[in-house]
Amino acid sequence: MSINKKKQSYRDIKLGLVLVLVIIISTVLMLQKTASLVDERRVSKFETIESRIEPFGRVSIPNEGSEIVYSLEEEIESAEITPEPIILESKMVELSTGSEHTIRMLNVGPEGTMVFDPAVIKVSVGDTIHFKATDFAHNSVSVPNMIPNGATSWTGLLNEDISIQLDNEGIYVFQCDPHLMMAMIGVIQVGDAVNYEEIKQTSINFQKNFMMNADRLDDYLGRL
Repeated sequence: MSINKKKQSYRDIKLGLVLVLVIIISTVLMLQKTASLVDERRVSKFETIESRIEPFGRVSIPNEGSEIVYSLEEEIESAEITPEPIILESKMVELSTGSEHTIRMLNVGPEGTMVFDPAVIKVSVGDTIHFKATDFAHNSVSVPNMIPNGATSWTGLLNEDISIQLDNEGIYVFQCDPHLMMAMIGVIQVGDAVNYEEIKQTSINFQKNFMMNADRLDDYLGRL
């Protein structure tokens, strides 16, 4: 009975040794394969950019037995780049057609808040301007010393329309009394701007009345 037990014990030991040997061989094979993959990745890691894009960066075209090679860099350098022209919208005012023109008094308009619309207009000598009190609490008043010499001034009542005929050539500057501090002003050019320099000089002190939109008058005069 004891002899059989010893034989069984020897078989178990042999089987265990065989399993250990198989495990060792498998481990060695796996380590060799892993080392091979690491070497391959190490090589590819240090490839140059040129070598990686080479299949895409160069094109070979056969031409009667000869080879013409075009590089991507040469193609980019030879490409002519033409910048798109930048078109700036001009704010210069053109002469209005017709002999009668309407200017609205607005709380909010194309030029901002508390404005005349249009704020700047060019008309012909003898034309008539109709000021319309479109919104509440506005009027139109010519600014002293900022109309042509000999021209008739005007003073419109609050919330009322007023029409004026302009018979003298030059620039007329007008205002809304309640909203002068917000630079609610406008400019009319009748014929040629014969008094432009005088208006520019007078505007230096006039603009001190503005608490807001301090550069509005300069902007308007710049459109003539």
